[in-house]
Amino acid sequence: MSTAHQEEIRQFQALMEDVDDTLKHTFKNMHQGYPTETLIRFLKARDWNVQKAHKMLIDCLQWRIQNEIDNILAKPIPIDLYRDIRDSQLVGLSGYSKEGHPVIAVGVGHSTYDKASVRFLWLLHHVFGFSPMCSMIAKIWSNI
Repeated sequence: MSTAHQEEIRQFQALMEDVDDTLKHTFKNMHQGYPTETLIRFLKARDWNVQKAHKMLIDCLQWRIQNEIDNILAKPIPIDLYRDIRDSQLVGLSGYSKEGHPVIAVGVGHSTYDKASVRFLWLLHHVFGFSPMCSMIAKIWSNI
């Protein structure tokens, strides 16, 4: 990690220590073991402006709480419905690049979406399908 932005990262970490326990818990679920890398993503998105990055992250965490993202997998999805959703959404890991990066195929415009017409179930499928992948991608990219 570059030392050019260490001060911004430390300031952001200090701000995150002052948030309430609910937000801390949601942040822990969100970063999946990579808190510094997650903070860096938000800092980069706001051109290393700590205050704007902090507001963006807090808004993101509050959205996750309001929409119960951390609990979305608690209710199991029936296997037949899961298969219908999976078959109607053309998204998935298709392999790895020569550099070892995951390649994700997205069939834009080819989604039937008729079998999975409920937004919640579409979201559930994607959270279920891509949570482990996101963790894996974060691990790979943190070593670059």
